[in-house]
Amino acid sequence: MKKINILAAMLAAAFCTSAFAQTQSGYFLDNYVYGYRLNPAIMSEKAFFGLGVGNIDLTGKSDLGLSDFLYKNPSGDGLVTGLNKSISAEEFLANIKDANNLSLNGGVNLISFGARKEHKMSTFEINVRANSAAYLPGDAFKFLKCGTENGGSYDLSSLNANMNAYLEIALGRAYENQKSNFTFGFRAKFLLGLAAADIAATKANLTINETQASADVLASGKLACSLGSFATDPDGNLTVNFNQDPAAFRPAGYGGAVDLGIRWKPFKLLSITAGISDLGCMYWKYNSLAQAQGSYEFNGLEEVGPDTDVNAELDQMQKELLSVFNLSPVAGSESSFAMLPFTANAGARLRLPILSFISVGGLATYHYDPLAPWYDCRAGVTLTPFSWLSVSANTGKTSYGDVCGAALSFSLLFLNLFVSADAYQGPLGVYAIDGVNIPYFGGVPYPVDSFNYKVNVGLTMQLGKRYKVR
Repeated sequence: MKKINILAAMLAAAFCTSAFAQTQSGYFLDNYVYGYRLNPAIMSEKAFFGLGVGNIDLTGKSDLGLSDFLYKNPSGDGLVTGLNKSISAEEFLANIKDANNLSLNGGVNLISFGARKEHKMSTFEINVRANSAAYLPGDAFKFLKCGTENGGSYDLSSLNANMNAYLEIALGRAYENQKSNFTFGFRAKFLLGLAAADIAATKANLTINETQASADVLASGKLACSLGSFATDPDGNLTVNFNQDPAAFRPAGYGGAVDLGIRWKPFKLLSITAGISDLGCMYWKYNSLAQAQGSYEFNGLEEVGPDTDVNAELDQMQKELLSVFNLSPVAGSESSFAMLPFTANAGARLRLPILSFISVGGLATYHYDPLAPWYDCRAGVTLTPFSWLSVSANTGKTSYGDVCGAALSFSLLFLNLFVSADAYQGPLGVYAIDGVNIPYFGGVPYPVDSFNYKVNVGLTMQLGKRYKVR
């Protein structure tokens, strides 16, 4: 029996709901306006104001890379995919996890303001944040590789795809106690949900071999969006109908969170920090639901005669089997109240005693997410030859492999431009897999191994007296 591309159908369902973080490199940078996002006890050197382009960030990461799917051809030149018969199932599946993730997160600062005094700072900002992620079961890749072999039994129940977008209004305060050399900081956040969607398979068992095909499925879809609702297209696939009237918009959810942080200077040239961000929860009101629930069993063609169109019968079987996985709109609504993924970090920076324009440091970060938690540990060096210029570079290890980062802060008159980037350190583009070169696609470098990319850029106005943050 030929393989049925159930995986493609499920991945399409997952990614059609995806729409669309602060960089660690900024921690090492002097005169970085938004250091308080990493730790609210970190104060900027001047008062500042940002509008529209104050801070824009984008993060993408995945624990799967091209090297997980391409292999050197054992019988000749070039590369073959892991699905090629010359590549054993053991080799192909060795790097595939039980749950494999791909995520994309972004944020845009609409307005930000910071008031700085000698030993205190207040901040206010409004941001739009968007997050999306897909979690793919390892058995989906096993199905593509093994098909009907070894009994052909697969568990696809860890499939999950979600996205959300919300407005964040944050008010922060930092205060330095001169006697103890401690700085305490906090940020209180009010969250206004714009939209959210989630598709999850509670149960998705598939058995397929030479004589039998069966499926047992329980999956759900949820949409929180006052301007949209689930529907089906003419082919019976799940889609979303949007209301074009902006006046119909209503918040899709509400939430709140806090950031907490401390900064301690045991002596003049050393600062130690620790903080936690996004410690809170979110309530979502899902106005549209979808469900896939049912089972299917095929035990072979019951009557096969000279006039039987076997291919047509098998094609019909495929359609009936795939229909079990189709999500369809159902009546009703649902609400959820869940903890936000949060991030904790601890770091230290030391300014060199004689060469005071040079500092070195380290930062450890842990992000808790029930489906895909990750860590990031790195060390960096910073050069600040002038008060208006600071550059930094760092390197380290993360859950997604080796990472390197760089950041720059440049001030001209009252304008401050900062740019930072974090990128995985693995091979790109034409680098070799097992000694075989692979080409660029369209001239764009791409990651060969699991990857983690972050870009952060912004332009702000800095006003008033400059207070050195040492």
